[in-house]
Formats: sequence, C-alpha cells, structure tokens
Amino acid sequence: MRIFTRILFGLLVLFGLFLIVMHFRAKSQRDDEEAYLTTLRKNITVASGSFPPNGDMPVNCSCRGSEASPELAWEGDLPDAESYVILATDYDVPTPTFPLFNLSHWVLYNLPASVHSLPEALTTEQMQLLGGKVGKNSSGSLKFIGPCPPAGRHAYVFRVYALDQLLSFTDVPTKPQVIDAMKGHILGYGELRGYFE
Repeated sequence: MRIFTRILFGLLVLFGLFLIVMHFRAKSQRDDEEAYLTTLRKNITVASGSFPPNGDMPVNCSCRGSEASPELAWEGDLPDAESYVILATDYDVPTPTFPLFNLSHWVLYNLPASVHSLPEALTTEQMQLLGGKVGKNSSGSLKFIGPCPPAGRHAYVFRVYALDQLLSFTDVPTKPQVIDAMKGHILGYGELRGYFE
C-alpha cells in the first residue's frame, strides 16, 4: 500500500510540474508576441459589427451557437500594403488565472490589399472569392474555432497585419509559421479584443 501511495504521489508531482512548465511556456510565447508587437507600428483600426471593442462576443459566434466567424473591418493609411494577415488567438486556455497554452482560433493570410472587411459567418467560397487563404488553427482544421471557454471569461484577440508582400508556403501553414514568415515584412497592425464566458 505504501508503494502504491508513493507511486501516486510521484505521478501527481510529475503532473503538477508538467502543468507549471506548460503555464510558463504559454506565458513566454505570449510575452514574446507582445514584445515583438512593441517594435511595430499600430496604425490599423479594427472593428466588428458582431461585437463592440472589449465587449462580449455573441453566442452565435461561439460553440454554443453556429461558430460563425465575426464580421471584421479594418482601415489604415497603408498605400504600400500588398496583403493582410488576420490571426485570432485565445491566450487564456483553460482559464485566465492559470493559462496553459495559446489557442489559435483563426489563421487567414494573403488577403489582397483591396480587401478591408470580412462578413460574419465567412464561408470557404467567400474566402476564395476574396482571394485570401486559410491556415491551420490549433485543432489542425481550416476554419474559425468559436469561443468555447471551459472556465472564466476569456479574451479573444483579433489582430490584422498589413504586409509588403504575399506569403508563400509549401504546405498549409500554422499560426507560428505565418508569424515567422511575416517578420521583416509588416507595415503595421491593429487589434480588436472580444470576450466570452
């Protein structure tokens, strides 16, 4: 019985250490992203007809609804822009008080410079007509993951980046791959934050 107790205690300690490592890794990734943003010009205004800035996202956009992507619109004085990238991320998974990883909800890239808005519930066909491309979210699929927080009020950050070129990949990219490819080509960015509980 004592051996079983020791094994159980050891497993609990290992699991606790694993959670701590995950927490600090997620925090480090977020800090790195935010540190990089301080080197960029924040010259794009992002808005949504689906929810107000720093407001609650609608149920329709969540897993309790139809997981419709929100309507987005952006503007900025960027005559040299060749394309736009949109990344949506939840940094509060599974809970804002102890996040363990950053969940990528949406990865869009190579949106033409002439495009300055996306309709709510964007379809694959609409995206093709607009001329943009969809990357892999954290689940590995090519779609918008609606908010579905297990605990607490999560923040969902939508960032729009203007680039001086189109991005090229040999395979469908993930968010980290898009971020790496953008470096050195970002003319500016803007962000919109929505919440869901």
